[in-house]
Parts: sequence; C-alpha cells; structure tokens
Amino acid sequence: MERYALFTGTYNLLMGGVKDFKRSYSTEEEAYQEVERIAKDELFTHWAQIFDKKTDTAKIYRIKDEKITEDKPSDCPHPEPNAA
Repeated sequence: MERYALFTGTYNLLMGGVKDFKRSYSTEEEAYQEVERIAKDELFTHWAQIFDKKTDTAKIYRIKDEKITEDKPSDCPHPEPNAA
C-alpha cells in the first residue's frame, strides 16, 4: 500500500470504511489528480479524502458540479489560557 490513500463516496458520514477506499498513491499530487478525474466523470460522488498514512492526517474535499472545494474543519474554540 502506498503512502496516500484515497477514499470517495456519495455521502460522507465521517465514519469511513473499506467500501469508500478506492486506491493508494505514492504522492499526494497523484491522488489529487484522481479526485479531479472523479469530479468530472462520476456524477454521484460528492466527497473525497486523501489520507496521509505517514503523518496520520487527511485532506477532505467536497465535489459539486465538477468543482472541488477543500473542507477546512475548524476545531472547537479553545479559551485563552489566562481567561477568567
């Protein structure tokens, strides 16, 4: 298995799973090129995730009308350390 795993699907339930796994790639660029192909050719695919197995991080993309937008989830707001 290569470093970058690509997951795609119709509904992103944030649970992931083997059924959403498509293929792995040696570079993030190769995986993203596949996301671009999917956005053009697969009408019922609405999300993609590129998971970096080395850093244990992922980039999540929404696909709508052949356009790809990266989701940038924000963490819960953390209070300042000295906030009273």
